[in-house]
Amino acid sequence: MGGRTDQLRDEVDILEYRRGDVEALTRLISRWQPRVYGYILSMIGDRDEAWDISQELWLSVLSALGGGKGIGHFAAWLYPVAHNKCISHLRKKRRLPKAEEAPFEDADGRAKTTEEVTFRAEDARAVRECLGDLSLVLRETMLLFYMDGLSLEDVARVLHVPLGTAQSRLHYGRRKLKDMLRRKGYGNDRR
Repeated sequence: MGGRTDQLRDEVDILEYRRGDVEALTRLISRWQPRVYGYILSMIGDRDEAWDISQELWLSVLSALGGGKGIGHFAAWLYPVAHNKCISHLRKKRRLPKAEEAPFEDADGRAKTTEEVTFRAEDARAVRECLGDLSLVLRETMLLFYMDGLSLEDVARVLHVPLGTAQSRLHYGRRKLKDMLRRKGYGNDRR
């Protein structure tokens, strides 16, 4: 996350949208959709379902913005809503998701060279598999902190847990992920 810069942009875009500037909403969605979709996809494990949930999320955002309620820090407000939508979906489906592979592209959307993809795809696949094998609470903590760049304080707010619990989950999640990767041969003179 871009930290304070994103937060200021979010606040300006929300104010401008509430004053009738539809482009401001487009900017807000463009800035957050890739991140929140990635989070939802990592939680749900199915692209189509994740897309549907992200669309439901944006409908909730529209409703909240239209209501004129104060939102505060947008990311700290957005992720709990996404979290709740994922949990509701998982309860309905009565399943825990597996992480799904994403295509390998650079930041500009260009495909990587064969060597880059082969080397990185193998590593990324192993990490995704191991993340998918973590419990939901550990996986979610790891994703929010590492993939979405939320601070530990924001992770605790999103998950509705004390800061110490978020820290503990992050520590335990890292340790379990490291152990799983070692069992797959990573960190054992493989590289």
